[in-house]
Amino acid sequence: MRSVPPSSWRTAVALLAACLLGGCVMFEQPPAPLACDPALVGRWIPLPDSPQDRVPLGKDDYAEVDATCRVRLHDAARADAPQFDALGFELDGERYLALGFKELEGLFGTGKAATPPIPKGMPAGAVTLLKYRIRNDTLQIAMLDTVDIMQRVQQGSLKAREADASTYVFEGGPEQLRRLLQSEPTLFDAFDGRDKTLRMRRAKDGKRS
Repeated sequence: MRSVPPSSWRTAVALLAACLLGGCVMFEQPPAPLACDPALVGRWIPLPDSPQDRVPLGKDDYAEVDATCRVRLHDAARADAPQFDALGFELDGERYLALGFKELEGLFGTGKAATPPIPKGMPAGAVTLLKYRIRNDTLQIAMLDTVDIMQRVQQGSLKAREADASTYVFEGGPEQLRRLLQSEPTLFDAFDGRDKTLRMRRAKDGKRS
């Protein structure tokens, strides 16, 4: 039985896995050119008192981000280290990560060299977004509030294409998608949400704790 990545990232994997299985919200394309945020570089460990950390973690679990924003997830119980690129953009002072299907494949750490199949009805360049901020060496990641988004789309107060029964895609060019983010800040869970915001702490001097 395979062990899981650190809790914060494990939660992200579980939620993002739905994008491959037909149950998430995505954007037709990145709303802006993607780049590496130097502030993300370093070693990050799950905060032991984080609300989402309901399962005990190994003391040596951590995520490491190199100078190109290549992320490696290290689990003491695993020999391999799943990898993916964490590239993003900034808009009006808010920072976002954009993960496409290639990045999602890296998150799962299957080791396949081939590009993962694109789910039916999804644009090849589609991405899911994460909103993040760093305060006092604590990384907070807010997920898209998929339940609220789907409800709003079904009610007609928010426009998105229904790719299938549980997958929605915000369509349009980069400028249109940027306007969406600017006009709809509640698309994401609030930072410091008690049960939803993922939190990790930057390890000092390359240490694991």
